Amino acid sequence: MQIKNVVFMGTPQFAVPSLELLANTRFRPVLCITQPDKPKGRKRKLQPTEVKIKAQELGIEIIQPEDVNSEDTIQKMQELKPDVIITAAYGGYLKRKIRQLPIFGCLNLHPSLLPKYRGSAPINFALFQGDEITGNTIFKIVAKMDAGPVYLQKKLEIRAEDCYTSLYKKLSKYGANDVLEVLEKLEKNEIEPIPQDHEKATFSHKLVKEDFWLDWDKTAKKILNKVRGLAEIPGAVAGFRSNRVKIIEVEILNENSKEDPGSILDMIKNVGIKVSTADKDILVKRLQPAGKKIMTAHAFSLGARIKNGEKFENGF
Repeated sequence: MQIKNVVFMGTPQFAVPSLELLANTRFRPVLCITQPDKPKGRKRKLQPTEVKIKAQELGIEIIQPEDVNSEDTIQKMQELKPDVIITAAYGGYLKRKIRQLPIFGCLNLHPSLLPKYRGSAPINFALFQGDEITGNTIFKIVAKMDAGPVYLQKKLEIRAEDCYTSLYKKLSKYGANDVLEVLEKLEKNEIEPIPQDHEKATFSHKLVKEDFWLDWDKTAKKILNKVRGLAEIPGAVAGFRSNRVKIIEVEILNENSKEDPGSILDMIKNVGIKVSTADKDILVKRLQPAGKKIMTAHAFSLGARIKNGEKFENGF
């Protein structure tokens, strides 16, 4: 059976490559659903989602329901008679009435190797845990969160230099091709969904402000994982001289820490700031003071005239 009517649902930048790729194929969405505009920035002006901006560029019809399960939204989709609904980081729960609309169901692109890291922050958690492999999963949406049968799963190596930002971009880019592959195989009846092993499921909860705080009393490895899992956006937060500073990049040194965790041990020219932790010293290489752009730690140390013995504090 040929897939003619595709409805796409997405909100942040993660979904944009999938929307853009589909728009240039015979699977071009007939409708794009995204979250309502929300106030951002100091002036709290309403800002469109990244998906809305891209859909407008592509000339695709957009709706932004406050409640995607409302009768108006369901009626709109019923009129379109979608063959499949593709979702990618949409940010909303689809009730049965919507799930049962398309012949091929509602399929979701999720940046994890399900059943590992079900939930809203799988990329962060893969890095928090120091994983070496991650990937994308496309599965059928069912009533239980991220628990539906899997149509496609592809692995991706997490490199030592990867952080949240770089992995987000890679998984977003590769995920677009994965979505296209699934649609092509669905048409040809070449793909069968495989049930997940629910007993192996782990979860990645929605991040709260405490998740962003750095704890210098942790080991160097745990601090490195936290920094990688949050860099460059939103950034792991520490305190310095009663101000907030985001730690963007660190490196573990092969030296045992002898001072109190968080103590600044040395400023190494053009390299970074040496800091103690619970076990090994680390080198803070890049950071972002409040209200400023990301800079090298060396530049920060010069501007702030940092002295040995000062401390980064836990969180802020």
